[in-house]
Amino acid sequence: MGIEHVIELQAVNKTFAMGFFRKRVEAVRDLSLNVRRGEVFGLVGPNGAGKTTTIKMITSLISPSSGTVRVFGKSANDVEGRRRLGYLPEISHYYHYLNASEILDFYAQLYQLDKKTRRKRVPELLERVGLGGAGKKRLGQFSKGMQQRLGLAQALIADPELVILDEPQSGLDPFGRKDVADIIAECRNEGKTVFFSSHILPDVERICDRVALLREGKLVRLGELDELLDSKKSCHVQFTGELHVDVEARLKELGTELIREESPAQHRVAFSPDKVQSNDLLQYLIQNNLKVIDLGFERENLESLFVRLSKD
Repeated sequence: MGIEHVIELQAVNKTFAMGFFRKRVEAVRDLSLNVRRGEVFGLVGPNGAGKTTTIKMITSLISPSSGTVRVFGKSANDVEGRRRLGYLPEISHYYHYLNASEILDFYAQLYQLDKKTRRKRVPELLERVGLGGAGKKRLGQFSKGMQQRLGLAQALIADPELVILDEPQSGLDPFGRKDVADIIAECRNEGKTVFFSSHILPDVERICDRVALLREGKLVRLGELDELLDSKKSCHVQFTGELHVDVEARLKELGTELIREESPAQHRVAFSPDKVQSNDLLQYLIQNNLKVIDLGFERENLESLFVRLSKD
C-alpha cells in the first residue's frame, strides 16, 4: 500500500479578476503537490507567491479556477473532511468584547463539542499556547502576539487530524516563535499532519519534513530538507602565509573566492565542491609554502536556498 496523502493538489490554477477593468491575475499556476499523513510540510515563497491562495483553496474558502484539490481523499468542499482539520488564517478576526475562554468555547461549539469536553479542552489549550493566565481577559486588550497564540489554540480546539497554519509565527517574539515550533513538533508526535506557510525560514528548516517553494504562483522546488539543502554545499580552506599576486590570481582561476580575514597573515577561500577538487587545492597551497590550518564543509541553509531560487 502506498503512502496516504492527506492533501492532494493536481494541476491547480487560480485566476482572479482585479480592479475596475477586471484584469486577470494568475495567483497559482499549474500547482501539483501532495502532503503525507503525519508530516510537517512547509510552504515558503516571497510575498505574492500564492501561499495564502493555496491555503484558502485547501480549506475550501475559495475554489480553484481549474485542477483538483482533495483533502482526506475527497473534495476540499466535503463537510466531513473539514471537521477533521483546524485552520489558523493569516489574519484572524475575533469579537473583541469576548474574552479568550469565550472565544475558544464559541469555536468548540461550532465543532459540536459537548459542554463537558469544552470545559476541559479550553483551559488546557490556553495553557498550552502560553495564555494560561489570560482566559478572562477581553480580546480588545490582547497584543498581536497574544491574538496569534489564541488563533493557534482555536486551530487546535477540536483535536484535528490536519492542522493548517498561515504564517503562525507572525507577530511573535523569539519565545513565542519557539512555543509555536514546539507545538507543531508535538502535533507531529501525536500523529497529526501540519501544513503551514511562513517567512521565518530558520524555523521552517528546524521543524519541517518537506518544503515547497513557490514563486509567482508556480512550484519551483519541492522535497525533503536534507535533499534540498545537500544539493548545494560550500567549502572553505583557511591558511596562513604570504599571499603573492600570482597565487591569488591562480586561486581565482581555480574557481575559488578569496575572503579577507581580520589578520593580514590569515586567508580564507570559499569554493563549491562540484567545481573545485579540494585535494588539488590543498596541494597547490602547500606547493606555494602556504600552511593550511582549517578545511570546512558547510551545507546551504534554507534562507540562502530561498534567496538563490527566488532570483534564478
